[in-house]
Amino acid sequence: MTVIAAHAATKSGLGDPEYFHTFSEMPTKWPNLYGDTSAWNVPLRGRHAHRCVGPNAGLLRERLLHGSDFPVPCSGLWAALRGFVPWSAYRRWQQEPNIIERDYQLKRAMGFSDTHFTRAHSLLRTGKA
Repeated sequence: MTVIAAHAATKSGLGDPEYFHTFSEMPTKWPNLYGDTSAWNVPLRGRHAHRCVGPNAGLLRERLLHGSDFPVPCSGLWAALRGFVPWSAYRRWQQEPNIIERDYQLKRAMGFSDTHFTRAHSLLRTGKA
């Protein structure tokens, strides 16, 4: 069975518990566990992006898939302030009126690869069996 942890177990509110660190260790034990990056362009959720992209991300990079959390509006401000997104990319994509496109482009600027955005298709196996 494939399991997708919503928001990759990140917290949404200041008083919420943070489970991302636990989640980030689980893929080595559970080969069918994934997490989505829904709402990672809101203040608290995307703060672990630096651990999920780049050469040191390892297995975690392969276990994350794109989610938009539409219609939750996204902003790259926190990602830019944390240094995950160049300020120029933040300014450019913050003007995008389509929030799904904005979220996608900000995640691209964070370093998420093409496969991050297409992985769900192979996991969900849509269509007749």
